[in-house]
Amino acid sequence: MGFIIAEILEKLKKQSFHSRCAVCKATSQMDAETKEAFIDVMRSSVTVKAIVEALNTVGVQISRYQLCEARRECIKVSKPCETFKGEQK
Repeated sequence: MGFIIAEILEKLKKQSFHSRCAVCKATSQMDAETKEAFIDVMRSSVTVKAIVEALNTVGVQISRYQLCEARRECIKVSKPCETFKGEQK
């Protein structure tokens, strides 16, 4: 059983290493105007709850947790982020 779990976890690690975060994925599917507006609102003082609700109304499924992480890690901390800082993750 331990081997099976280790194998599953290793596959998850490889998958997450090669994929971007949910916020970056959603942003990559936005047109240029929408992407610019999204990045601008993420850098503003608009609440995460309000942003999530707005995105959900147009079918973009991002959780409050995911947006909080992006706001904290990708915008406010010096973490490289292709979406918010133009760098490669």
